[in-house]
Order: sequence, then structure tokens, then C-alpha cells
Amino acid sequence: MNLQLKQDNSKMETKIIKQEKNPLLEREEILIEIKADSTPSAEEVKKIVGKDENLVVVKKINSSFGKRVFTAEVFVYDSVEVKNRIEVKKKRKSEEAEKSEKPKPAEKTEKEENLENKSEKE
Repeated sequence: MNLQLKQDNSKMETKIIKQEKNPLLEREEILIEIKADSTPSAEEVKKIVGKDENLVVVKKINSSFGKRVFTAEVFVYDSVEVKNRIEVKKKRKSEEAEKSEKPKPAEKTEKEENLENKSEKE
């Protein structure tokens, strides 16, 4: 399966460095070289790939200091079900906030209450 990259932006040049099918994970793994003035976003890379954006996952976008050449590691899955099964979902901020809240202090035991009462009487 050979992938044809779309050239949406005239300032971007793209070239496939490596492309291989991974039948075990039911995906195509692609390494793309992009020449551009600024770092492309994940959304731009998805558009360059030219596949259904629901099936495309951009893993990395690497750059070299001082160069305008970027490499993007992209996975194109065979179906949405396979993608959802394999890819780790990001946690929502609300879930993280709930976990970061301090737990309520435990209720005092009878022993602690008795000690407190004794120290107050003295």
C-alpha cells in the first residue's frame, strides 16, 4: 500500500521516509519528512497524510535546531475500533482534579477521643 501525500500548503514540502504495514496492530506506520518555515501542527500533519482523520494518530513531530526540516511519526489504523482499542486515551482535567484533591481525614478512634478528653480535663 503506497501513500500519496497531499500538498495543501505551498510552503511545505513532504516526503515519505519510511512506510510499513503492521498487521499485528492493524495499522500502517509512516515516517514523513516535512520542510516548512515553522513546526507543523498535528492537525496539519493529519491533513497531509490524506486519510480519514479519525483513523490517523500523530505520535511525534521532531525538529532539529536551526533547520527547517521536521520528521513526523504517524500511525494510520484500519478502523476506529482498532484505534480505540490500542491507543491510550488522555485523561480529562476533571478526572485529574478529583484525584489530586486531598482525602478527608479519618474519623478519630475511641482511644484518641479518650486521650483528648483526659488532656482537656488536666
